[in-house]
Amino acid sequence: MPTRHRRRSRYRSLILPLLLILLASYFAWQSTRGEYSQAAREALRLERLEREAVLAALVAEREALHAKVKRLRTVALDADLLDERARAKLNMAFPNELVIFHRSGQAPALAAHSPR
Repeated sequence: MPTRHRRRSRYRSLILPLLLILLASYFAWQSTRGEYSQAAREALRLERLEREAVLAALVAEREALHAKVKRLRTVALDADLLDERARAKLNMAFPNELVIFHRSGQAPALAAHSPR
């Protein structure tokens, strides 16, 4: 039975190094532009900072509302605040009072008045 000897190709010895180079280049590309790259981490850090600022604003608003509700409880009832809220909700005033409307978000304009 005859035996055939094959001559090894020159390129066969380059297959493994070529595959390793391709694998290394893939990981290098992923480290710069992939989902978990440095740029993506920086974007996530900036988004986290923005959301922390929003959270801090919401916490401050919640604490202010909590303090306002606490003042309306019967244990520590603030008569001025109760009167203000009742008039605002009922849209009523005494006949001898002067009502000045202003846009919400703006401070009312103070005018010098001399009582008569």
